[in-house]
Amino acid sequence: MSADLPVNDIQGLFAANGATGDFLQARKIEDRIGLCLSGGGYRAMIYHVGVLHRLNAAGLLARLDEVASVSGGSITAALLALKWSLLTFDEDGRAGNFRDVIAKPLLAFAGKGIDIRAILYGLLPGCSAADSLVRAYDRHLFDGAGLQDITDQPRFTFMATNLQTGSGWRFSKAYAADYRVGLIDRPTLPLARVVTASSAFPPVLSPVRIDLSAQLVKPAEGADLHHAPFIEEAVLTDGGVYDNLGLERIWKRCRTILVSNAGKTVPEIGRPSGRWIGQMFRTLSVIQQQAENARRRILFGMANLEQRRVAYWDIATAPYEYGLADTLPLTKDEALAAANLRTRLNPFSQQECALLLKAGYAGADAALRARGLVSEMGSFEDLSLGQDSS
Repeated sequence: MSADLPVNDIQGLFAANGATGDFLQARKIEDRIGLCLSGGGYRAMIYHVGVLHRLNAAGLLARLDEVASVSGGSITAALLALKWSLLTFDEDGRAGNFRDVIAKPLLAFAGKGIDIRAILYGLLPGCSAADSLVRAYDRHLFDGAGLQDITDQPRFTFMATNLQTGSGWRFSKAYAADYRVGLIDRPTLPLARVVTASSAFPPVLSPVRIDLSAQLVKPAEGADLHHAPFIEEAVLTDGGVYDNLGLERIWKRCRTILVSNAGKTVPEIGRPSGRWIGQMFRTLSVIQQQAENARRRILFGMANLEQRRVAYWDIATAPYEYGLADTLPLTKDEALAAANLRTRLNPFSQQECALLLKAGYAGADAALRARGLVSEMGSFEDLSLGQDSS
């Protein structure tokens, strides 16, 4: 072998950080609580409001150290990050104004249809669907806020996928980075554009282009693409393409991991299409599902090895399936009905919102109690109607 050729130390990659004794070889793991909010469009956005409602009632919302989000989960997380300082937590860690500050604006937004307008706008010469989404998010939720306007604690990370490198783009108040491109300290980016990048489902709502010319992109360890055009513009799509559960940051830093999954598994088809287009979409769905399944196996494996304390819940699982003697009244049919709701960014009815809120609250309640993180069963209050539905 020529001495001029780089030598890849494959065995070294296996052994790297092995002394940590951690399955993920995480070097920054701490006794912190991290929450992952999955993708799934408006369905996920509303479902996660129900989840946050349960965390708040349990006093866990105030104890979060990290929140990582993808796609529809990033809409919910971004408003929580922006309005965090307005939440009035009592001595038990419960915010009495959660409904007014967080739930009401997001449920009102769920009644707005923004995807068709964005797609049609993107058909105009020189226009993009992503720019339409940015304006909609800003007008209805963020009002011109930027990443530097969100809270410092907990730390919020919004995930997108870099179409240029195939890696994940992480956006937070402290930094934005693609490990192959470099790192931006204290990025001055509009919150609406960051959320759009995280939630722009391909191909109709992406790509999202972020001009990096005004940002100082610093080289970082392993940044083999720290040069033009990568440091001049980021071309991004939905974070769910890279990791629809938003696990990447959380499981490398937090000992306790809470995972809220509003995604739907790929349905069975008895007679799949033989046409090329049908096969292509079906194949892509299966690939993404298997990638998520692999991450989930790793997550559960770490829990079984007692390297992480994990509470995981998903939208299609009824509360009784978590093995508890007493659960909130959400049937399997209701759970499946919630899971089968669309992921589009079009208007959801009050009844659909009520179902998703109940599913999120009940799923989180069951998983948290099953894993011993919460002792008492919650009492669901329908935030969309303002009446007790337990």
